[in-house]
Amino acid sequence: MSAEAIVTAIAARMRDLREARGLSLQDVADRAGIAKSHVWQIEQGKSANPTIATTVGIARALGVSLDYLAGLSAAQPDLHPEALRIACEVDALLRGRPPALSSAKD
Repeated sequence: MSAEAIVTAIAARMRDLREARGLSLQDVADRAGIAKSHVWQIEQGKSANPTIATTVGIARALGVSLDYLAGLSAAQPDLHPEALRIACEVDALLRGRPPALSSAKD
């Protein structure tokens, strides 16, 4: 799959997922940690080379895998999108916590 095809897939899936979940551009921007204008640019296909960090943030914000968002996989997650988004946020918080607070299992 070409880079252009991936950008096109990201734009289309992003828009479809955002609308299906009833999210605004600002909602996705807040969840992904990027500017609303950047979300709009990516969704419109005007950002030809979004960073991996940005794309991962958008995928997490929408509750899908990066593969699915990029059109490389047709498999959607089994979890409810909001449950997956929350799980990703909790995972990020747990991974970022100070080592002194980590349990012995870490």
